[in-house]
Amino acid sequence: MSSLLFYTDANEAIVVTDTLLHYSVDTPPGYASKAIAIPHIRMIIAGTGSALLFSRWIGLVNNQGFALDVDAVDAHAPQELQALWSELNRHLPALRDQSATIYHFGISDDSGKVHGLAYRSGSDFKSERLDYGLGVKPELIDKAGIDWHTFPSCSADIMRAQGRQEDRKSKDRVYIGGSVEVVHLTRSGFSIYSLGGLA
Repeated sequence: MSSLLFYTDANEAIVVTDTLLHYSVDTPPGYASKAIAIPHIRMIIAGTGSALLFSRWIGLVNNQGFALDVDAVDAHAPQELQALWSELNRHLPALRDQSATIYHFGISDDSGKVHGLAYRSGSDFKSERLDYGLGVKPELIDKAGIDWHTFPSCSADIMRAQGRQEDRKSKDRVYIGGSVEVVHLTRSGFSIYSLGGLA
């Protein structure tokens, strides 16, 4: 998986992803949504790295009875993600060369505020609270020429700049493409829309 942009404050979470799935130069690319709204929990799940872990995790969270809000999911997420990752690695040895990060953005029932959390395979899926503000993955080194104050409208410009940056890498390259999808969460609900293609 590739580009993930997000903005959070106490009242909202805006998550923007591209849709390109790139497995190897030997297989044709595919497309998928990489940020999914789960309205009954008032939460967005997004992922980078392994698309298989992301897809399986969405299904597990959506079908769990304990999933009342982002905080309830957080209480179980590290152990559940560790178990799922171990299972996937047992059945698919090629995953051992991949990494994965799962992101949760949701409204806490206790505080009424947006909480953002990350769970990284490199940290054994330990729960990591995200600071409010703008997050850009992969990190963009040259930020020139982008009107950051218009986020999320400037997301396609950010992703194109990320793509140019990644194209210069000889290894560990992230592939970015397809279309730009936005999932916006506020206390009153969700907005989900596309900002068009990246071609």
